[in-house]
Amino acid sequence: MVFKVKRAFSGVKRRGGQTAIEYLLVTISLLFVFVMMFKALQYALANQFQRGGLVVIRMYTETPW
Repeated sequence: MVFKVKRAFSGVKRRGGQTAIEYLLVTISLLFVFVMMFKALQYALANQFQRGGLVVIRMYTETPW
């Protein structure tokens, strides 16, 4: 007589590697998005500082005291 035992956790074991890969892909994609956002903000902030510096320099060169 042969009894077949159903494993309740067999699906979880098969998908363990897939879940780990999905977590890694999501982590890498979010890291990429945040790095690109940081670079864009850094570029915009650097441009604002350059413009502000030019305004200060123009003010001091146009109105000598």
